[in-house]
Amino acid sequence: MRFLAFLVVLAAIVAGVAYVTKPDERKAERALKDALLLALAKEELEGKTGAQKLALTLCRTSPNECYDLVRAGIETEFTEKPLYVQLEVAGYDHRATCYGAFTQYFCPGGLQKK
Repeated sequence: MRFLAFLVVLAAIVAGVAYVTKPDERKAERALKDALLLALAKEELEGKTGAQKLALTLCRTSPNECYDLVRAGIETEFTEKPLYVQLEVAGYDHRATCYGAFTQYFCPGGLQKK
């Protein structure tokens, strides 16, 4: 009986911590920006057309302006749940479903082609 009570108390503590530490929309936007800029920085120039190479080079020299330009073509839907948040991201023929909990975002399956 004590073990069961311990599990109930532990579950309540974990739920309380999850509720208090779930990320907000501002953190979601920051996580999206970080992921996008990292993906652009990792993108290889080899095999790209001249225009694509120019765009990637400009993105690497002015990442914030690049993000603003690319972000205009990305739709996001932020849904708050009791213990976590859900972020749907779609744009440029790709989509991802991400979950935020304990101050972090996780995107199982990553970015997928529509």
